[in-house]
Amino acid sequence: MHSVGICGSDVHYWQHGRIGNFVVKSPMVLGHEASGTVVKVGSSVTKLKKGDRVAIEPGVPREIDEFCKIGRYNLSPTLFFCATPPDDGNLCRYYKHDANFCYKLPDNVTFEEGALVEPLSVAIHACRRAEVILGSKVFICGAGMENFSISLIFLKQMF
Repeated sequence: MHSVGICGSDVHYWQHGRIGNFVVKSPMVLGHEASGTVVKVGSSVTKLKKGDRVAIEPGVPREIDEFCKIGRYNLSPTLFFCATPPDDGNLCRYYKHDANFCYKLPDNVTFEEGALVEPLSVAIHACRRAEVILGSKVFICGAGMENFSISLIFLKQMF
């Protein structure tokens, strides 16, 4: 891994040892906002190669269920999510991840920017769900990356 963001959920697990029903019961690696360089691929991987720079999508379905079939695998109760107990995150030197959930970074995107892909996608999803459009009045509260990303989306629309 090259760059990994520290999310509010990481801090919460570190300070409180749990988020709802997800309880840290043994030492675990935090981090789910990440980018890095591919160092090895499995024999069935065709879309990535050694040396590719990628951003990591932290949620990966463990099985094909009804949510996967309708394209909403993020709602699957069997979802693997980096740094959600009991699963380790990617704030480490090397991390093995499903190639289908690794996205190539263009040459003009830094690793640091690549690590912001996940929080930015959350912000975009929130804006779409809330049907926010140019000219909408919104209240942004908090200093997390998702709120920062929403602010950037609005600033970009203004200029």
